[in-house]
Amino acid sequence: MKEQYKQQIKKIFEDNGGYARTQDIIEAGIHTSYLYQLVEENVITKLKRGLYHWDDGEFTVEEELVQVSKIAPNSVFCLISALSYYEMTTQSPWEHYVAIHQNARRPVVPDYPPIRFFYFSDKQFETGIKEIEINENIIKMYDLEKALCDCLRLRNRIGMEVAKEALQEYVKRSDRDITKLLDYAEITGISILMEKYLEILI
Repeated sequence: MKEQYKQQIKKIFEDNGGYARTQDIIEAGIHTSYLYQLVEENVITKLKRGLYHWDDGEFTVEEELVQVSKIAPNSVFCLISALSYYEMTTQSPWEHYVAIHQNARRPVVPDYPPIRFFYFSDKQFETGIKEIEINENIIKMYDLEKALCDCLRLRNRIGMEVAKEALQEYVKRSDRDITKLLDYAEITGISILMEKYLEILI
């Protein structure tokens, strides 16, 4: 491969935070065969059909969050994935927990990284979303209070111990916002249950 094509392709990836789609290469007037060659040379990694990542050898957990957000662009990190990001759990999730709207089509995903989808209704999906910048890329994740409510609401699917541990840690924080937590609990339909646990913990 001519070095000029490699550098052109690299520039496209750099301009997109380390990611590029086949369409980006085509629109730049570069033949896709060069893209496939870079995959064979392990310079770039194919995440799914039409989506690639420039492999600079500096892989991090945060970089994997970005990959998941690219694979499932309309999703929001939730539950144990969110708790792990906020360092509110001792659990080490082996898969990424993401929420998508109940009417959305489930994205086509590769075998790796492993992604587990949860379908949320309108208010449950739209409430508490925050945007986080990682290496010039934006990912969506529920804020801490919303993540806590979702963990309690879906305790039968992720384990009650996960929710209890996170709530115990939360009430110890100086920046806790109980009013916000209860507001989210009302929206997610667990206000009575949340109040019960807070009465015990506070």
